[in-house]
Amino acid sequence: MRRTGRSRRRGGLLAAAAALGALALAAVAGRLARLEPMLVQGESMRPTLVPGQRIAVGPLDRPPARGDLVVLPRPGGLEVVKRVVGLPGERVRLAEGRVEVDGRVLHEPYLEAGGGDRLDLRLGPAEYLVLGDNRAASSDGRDFGPVPGDAFVGRVRFAYWPPRRVYRRPRPVHPPP
Repeated sequence: MRRTGRSRRRGGLLAAAAALGALALAAVAGRLARLEPMLVQGESMRPTLVPGQRIAVGPLDRPPARGDLVVLPRPGGLEVVKRVVGLPGERVRLAEGRVEVDGRVLHEPYLEAGGGDRLDLRLGPAEYLVLGDNRAASSDGRDFGPVPGDAFVGRVRFAYWPPRRVYRRPRPVHPPP
């Protein structure tokens, strides 16, 4: 049976209405989940996040875990994305480009390159250490020290633009036993 021009137009209108409905539903779901869009502007999280990439940031629904990408405020109204590497109560050392947590080397497959900085500190009961993935281009916990747990704006849930750079948080990174 041959379709008439009228039925083709109706099919096209139905497809457009379905696409528009899906888009509206996604927007409502994002608002209900309290996800906020954010544009990546710096080089500090390369190669995980790159300038021009768009990410969805949600409120903290649990304490930050090692490996989480978190957003925190910096002076001047700036918000930055960093990775949690040290948790409350841990001793964190940074030497020769490697992070050690309580004496064990932290496996960091996401690193762009290690830096030559040194750091040795014991985190307080509600303190976290955050670092950028591109340590050579990052202003992070090496510069401003530990971050109190109540200072985080949110956690990166996923990157959604451009599509070829979609990011989903990998499983937590833990030091080997």
